Amino acid sequence: MGNQMTIMKNFTVKNGDVNGLTVSFATDENGADWYESQKKFQSDTLKIIFNNKGIIVSMSHDVSALWPGGNSVAEIALDDVPTGLSINGEWVFDGVKISPRTTTSEEWQEKAESLRQSLLKEAGDVTSDWRTELQLGIISDEDKEILIEWMAYIKALKALNLSSISNEAGFEAFTWPCKP
Repeated sequence: MGNQMTIMKNFTVKNGDVNGLTVSFATDENGADWYESQKKFQSDTLKIIFNNKGIIVSMSHDVSALWPGGNSVAEIALDDVPTGLSINGEWVFDGVKISPRTTTSEEWQEKAESLRQSLLKEAGDVTSDWRTELQLGIISDEDKEILIEWMAYIKALKALNLSSISNEAGFEAFTWPCKP
């Protein structure tokens, strides 16, 4: 990097009164005001906002389009911006460069648990009318058989051990019970 790129870290936000209006002010860890500091940024760079884990959460070529509250800001020379850069949580900034984010094993397990909860909710939605009919004693034998299959599916979902999932390959290869 030829030119020194601006990096401002750990913005905090305070509200203040300006002529009777409530206005938000952001200052970085050195006390620099966000609005005053925008002129430090070059016009021909990409500005990124990253959180305390380095995950890129916003970006724009126009610095005035960004709000850094609770995060940090850096500018990146256009030649150093990787192809495919997005703000979907898959990119990180380490203070020098942008790189793809590595998902931790805990995050893969959280993703698997989230999928399990989604499948359980769907199964609950599918079976709710049949369970009511069963309680009222008005379920048909055919619907009762289907309900039994769905309840076995729900039981199988709840019994799954997701602790073996630690990466994308494990997540993709995991065998989920088949829906009835």
